[in-house]
Amino acid sequence: MDLVYRPGRAADLALVVDLFARSRAIALPFVPVLHSRDEDLAFFARYLPNDALTLALAPQGLVGFVATTPGWIEQLYLDPDWRGRGIGKALLDRAKAAQGSLQLWCFAQNLPAQAFYRAQGFVERGRSDGDNEEQLPDILYGWTRPD
Repeated sequence: MDLVYRPGRAADLALVVDLFARSRAIALPFVPVLHSRDEDLAFFARYLPNDALTLALAPQGLVGFVATTPGWIEQLYLDPDWRGRGIGKALLDRAKAAQGSLQLWCFAQNLPAQAFYRAQGFVERGRSDGDNEEQLPDILYGWTRPD
């Protein structure tokens, strides 16, 4: 599969927000939509400095992305039509290569994502009863590079 992985740019933000909205609508229908498109554009723009937004691009266009901060996977989304092709793992592997340990929150209802993260070496470190913006229970996962 001919994919290119590169840092996101300002010109990519509309595509990122479109993929984010489509992925959430299909894979996470239980998550409420809380922000406007403009708010989502501003939200994702904050990852552009320091190359904290990595895109997976196929010849057809954007198929996935990961957004990171030090020690955290903040966002990881794939085009629903491109799941199961190793793109999520490739994005996660890039984040792992750049950091020695990572944490992330995963909605408790998102069973496919939980299985994916566990398969990538993440372990459960805690749970919340929904003290997030969406007011949905979630699970804290962590990963540390083996010595």
